[in-house]
Amino acid sequence: MKYLIAMATVLFSSCSSDDSDQFIVDTHIDVLIKDSNGNNLLDPENVNSYKEEQIKIFYLVNGQQSEVNNSNLDYPKGFFIYEHENEFRIRIFPNSDKNEETPVTYIMWNNTDIDTIKCSIERKSNSEICKKVWLNDNLVWEAYETERFFEIIK
Repeated sequence: MKYLIAMATVLFSSCSSDDSDQFIVDTHIDVLIKDSNGNNLLDPENVNSYKEEQIKIFYLVNGQQSEVNNSNLDYPKGFFIYEHENEFRIRIFPNSDKNEETPVTYIMWNNTDIDTIKCSIERKSNSEICKKVWLNDNLVWEAYETERFFEIIK
């Protein structure tokens, strides 16, 4: 009986959580892309859409561009396309390199179309939060009261 009580004590004490061990990363960006006629360029049924297998994300780190390909992550290519309220969006996980004030992410939509995203990242001891987003050097999102989302017209 003493053995069972000792095991239960060890089991329950190992389940306790200390909030100081948690690290929050809130940097993702959601984007809707349309052509000048309002057609969604991420909709797989649109023959002119960007194809998910052609989209590539690159991070600029120490002056070098490197393609995102982290097989240990849920989204190894640094993005995923999803449907939100009958429209297709892309969620991008931008560069958050701690050595850069405004880390740079390149989105290669296809072989000829590339956009640049820069983010202002607020860093604290237990968090990284994106506070501003620039698309091709134009501020497109700022604040934290609204969804980190913007639209691109191609």
